[in-house]
Amino acid sequence: MVIQVTPNRIKTSYAPEVPAVAKPKVVASPVQVPRPRHGDSGKLECPRCQNSLMQSYNEPQCVKCGYVDYGYVPNKNGSRPTNLITTGTRYVIRYTGEYDNLKETLLYVQVVRLRNRAVYEVTCPFCESVMEQSSLSGKRREIREERYKCAQGHRVSLLPNPKGALGWK
Repeated sequence: MVIQVTPNRIKTSYAPEVPAVAKPKVVASPVQVPRPRHGDSGKLECPRCQNSLMQSYNEPQCVKCGYVDYGYVPNKNGSRPTNLITTGTRYVIRYTGEYDNLKETLLYVQVVRLRNRAVYEVTCPFCESVMEQSSLSGKRREIREERYKCAQGHRVSLLPNPKGALGWK
């Protein structure tokens, strides 16, 4: 709309129509980039510059040309690595309960990352399956007890002693 204002009158009118210009059609054509391959040294090579790829937190990337392999899927074969970093997150916990026949039974616990926090992954001392954390029913939260239950129905409670070390019952 066009508005013309003079001292004695106001005139409104519509702007003349401009013929529409046809937009050019853009057809997306995917570019096939070759996947990285293992070189003579056994490391992944960049398909662009044949430099070795560096494994970052998520996917391998080339430091030289900036290529990133977004199609990379890490190998999840179920076996845990046995390096120095993971050995610092494994604990062997002694029984601290009332029953004498369980005094020699050990509990194996590993600290694992779950989203944005670190939690315990407890292995059942009776059937050796992974246990899930269960609720405490809200009683006596001042005792920092964490309860775990396996699929077979075995229950384990992790309790810190006054010195801060963990025990189970």
